[in-house]
Amino acid sequence: MALKNHLRIYCDNNSAIQYSNNNRSITKSKFIGIKFLVIKEKVQNKQICIEHIGIVFMLADPLTKGLIPKVFHKHTAHMDVTSYSTLV
Repeated sequence: MALKNHLRIYCDNNSAIQYSNNNRSITKSKFIGIKFLVIKEKVQNKQICIEHIGIVFMLADPLTKGLIPKVFHKHTAHMDVTSYSTLV
């Protein structure tokens, strides 16, 4: 059952987006986990949509990746995060 307004998932990994939109199965993907196959199935059934978003707009990156200081500080400034030393 397709939803009227499908769920959008934003991703900065072009390979993951291409894999989820590809209807064919390839031999290199035979060991991919079930959770990824479920996502692929939901994309094919138009229940979710995976769209590319640039790394500049990925606000969760400072919480999940090591970033260069300039990018890290730019992200945290938009999150309104303050240094611990200013709170003490």
